[in-house]
Amino acid sequence: MDKIKIIIVILFIGFLIYMIREAVTVRKARAKLTHVVYVNGTRGKSTVTRMIAAGLKAGGHRVLCKTTGTLPIAIYPDGHQEEIVRRAPANIREQIKYLRIAAAEGADILVIECMALQPEYQRVSGRDMLHCDVGVITNARLDHMDVMGDTREDILDCLMEMLPEKGLIVTAERDFPEILGARAKKLDSRLLITDENTMEDLPGAAALDFPENVALALGVCEALGVERKAAFEGIRGFVRDPYALSVHEGENTVFVNALSANDVSSTQMIYDRTRGPEDEELVILINNRGDRPARARDMARLVKVMQPRRVWMLGDNQEALGKLCEKAAPQAEVRGFRVAEEIPFASETPRLILAVGNIKNEGIRLVERAKAELKEKEVSSDVQ
Repeated sequence: MDKIKIIIVILFIGFLIYMIREAVTVRKARAKLTHVVYVNGTRGKSTVTRMIAAGLKAGGHRVLCKTTGTLPIAIYPDGHQEEIVRRAPANIREQIKYLRIAAAEGADILVIECMALQPEYQRVSGRDMLHCDVGVITNARLDHMDVMGDTREDILDCLMEMLPEKGLIVTAERDFPEILGARAKKLDSRLLITDENTMEDLPGAAALDFPENVALALGVCEALGVERKAAFEGIRGFVRDPYALSVHEGENTVFVNALSANDVSSTQMIYDRTRGPEDEELVILINNRGDRPARARDMARLVKVMQPRRVWMLGDNQEALGKLCEKAAPQAEVRGFRVAEEIPFASETPRLILAVGNIKNEGIRLVERAKAELKEKEVSSDVQ
């Protein structure tokens, strides 16, 4: 055997030993936890993850919560938050790290947001890495269609890959009960479909956040043994994602931060609930990421459906995005900006700026500007 073959054999054996040791440590960490709640879906994952964690904590559990919404953040059992600093692109192996941290922190429950898109990664992260016993799906809408499928049924099928065997499945998605029921039966898991119309006994619940999110979080907490009112008190005090949906007002200007609700249907719903008088000018402001070409096409589709007066652009690949938008809305004025500070908030006539696309980089700076220069208003609980 020559030296190269010997080196290859040694490396292979070393890798095999590493994988075995990791599998052992993961199983030891998982054994210290009573539950792992894995939250998936198109919209609302971060909010629901945080709500569930808050409700379970109010029920006496030690909970570690990890979200990957606008910013990746870990919330520890003592309540303090830490932003997750990544030195490389996001990788689902990050989930293993926080399974271990949860065990080391003495948590009995880990509530963690799914960060996988491809079905095989969803399956690996949910079942093989985290060994979740509670799978949560917020909803199935048209987003990430380049990797998840062309229809809502396809996307739901992809989302369901992370669901546990012989566990609990909780969802607020009410459009596909047969599909969900069939998958639950195949996995030998219990299925709970929550209903936002069952919270009459909890004053203010429907106005706390999107009602379906509140009902979903309550359903998970109750299923895990937390008394309903105690869970709701915890959910009422949950800490929101730092750059989640928000609405800000200035003179003649309404700025809607919909940068996290980046699928077409959710964005349209947000606009329908935040729009003002008929003479209000609509500006769609797209913050584009060069590594998300499918998202750019989705935003051009949004422009075609909504036909705004103006399209403003931040971020990457503005020339290509501009051409898509010009084709989608020929009458619209399409304009690019280099940085968030250049966006004009002032207007002489009523204007609604609907910011969409992606929260990263200039999106975060844009929202920080809105917070500093405009007045934040309460978001309607009907907005999703």
